[in-house]
Amino acid sequence: MHIVVNALLVAGEFSGVQHAILHQLRALLNSGTHHRISVLALRDVPIDVHLGPTRRQPEILRAPLRTNERLHRIIWEQMALPGVLASSRADLLYAPGYLTTLRWRGPSVVFIHDTIALSHPRLCRASNALNYRLLLPPSAQHATRVAVPSHASAADVMRYCRVSPARIRVIPHGVICTQPPGDGEMLASHQHFGIDVPYLLAVSTIEPKKNFDGLIRWFDEWKDAGIPHRLVIAGKWGWRSGTVRRALTRARHRDHIQLCGYVPQHQLPPLMAGADLLLMPSHYEGFGLPVLEAMANGVPVVVSDRGALPETAGTAACVLPLVDARWLEEIPRLLRDGARRQAMREAGLVRAAACSWDAAAQQLLELFDESVAHHTAMPRSC
Repeated sequence: MHIVVNALLVAGEFSGVQHAILHQLRALLNSGTHHRISVLALRDVPIDVHLGPTRRQPEILRAPLRTNERLHRIIWEQMALPGVLASSRADLLYAPGYLTTLRWRGPSVVFIHDTIALSHPRLCRASNALNYRLLLPPSAQHATRVAVPSHASAADVMRYCRVSPARIRVIPHGVICTQPPGDGEMLASHQHFGIDVPYLLAVSTIEPKKNFDGLIRWFDEWKDAGIPHRLVIAGKWGWRSGTVRRALTRARHRDHIQLCGYVPQHQLPPLMAGADLLLMPSHYEGFGLPVLEAMANGVPVVVSDRGALPETAGTAACVLPLVDARWLEEIPRLLRDGARRQAMREAGLVRAAACSWDAAAQQLLELFDESVAHHTAMPRSC
């Protein structure tokens, strides 16, 4: 079977979704599958470099598009991609970035990471909300099968895209578990970013759904309560970040808050490992990769109770309602309780070890086979 993977969403400084796409691709290429895998990429994206060495080298298909041509890409995917699939004799299209082409009549699988544009449009750019409002439900309905990273996302796809549960498969994201960074690596990371310990860490693009303005407000209260920590935020500035900038301006302890900007994936482990807590007080997440990444590096995690975060964290994290009083009380209490944090570290390592990209790849391959078999069995009139 010839599988074409649409990786046109992989460009620029990567978000969690783009990291997930690359991890899935690497795991598929390392799986030992007998299927032929081709990767469709933008003409100016070194997708082979991003993937690195893999057991099987994919055929790279190039779209006549560049990174900054978003509208052109959306139109090209809908109008021209079916012809590319036909000419390359694709047996299945895998669309790991939310949307699939509606003119492709062969079997397809689409991976929908979340439905935030439909369920929480105020937390999205207006252009994203419009694009996904127009194309996400039809993509989910048109695809042979829909994959999602969590049961929370599955419920959202059923509700907002009107897809039957029989066509949806929950395939959780994974994490790469290696030996957590040592003291020397953490020290080098602290020196590189100019960070003084101890510190609390948040990792994400700075955008409304991440609730960083609330985090900064809480940090002022934690400092007033006597915690010695700094707050470190690792992530690029995203859209509608004015509320966070204003929160920083008003912060009474601004000199104890550090913004690292975008941090490449390979620099994250020692930065995470040096933190006393990873904090993720998001308004909504379809999965929450930093949760598993922090756990894999031996860091206790505190998350909000929104979206898929409780599901991703399992029983290894502290899950708090998104209520100011609970965060104001619980974080200082947790920082004073070394035994509890150690228990969270140990539980987090176990949780992370149970979540692998290899397992995700095997489930995807099974779903690909199922999709082709289902499509072949369908009456021609359908």
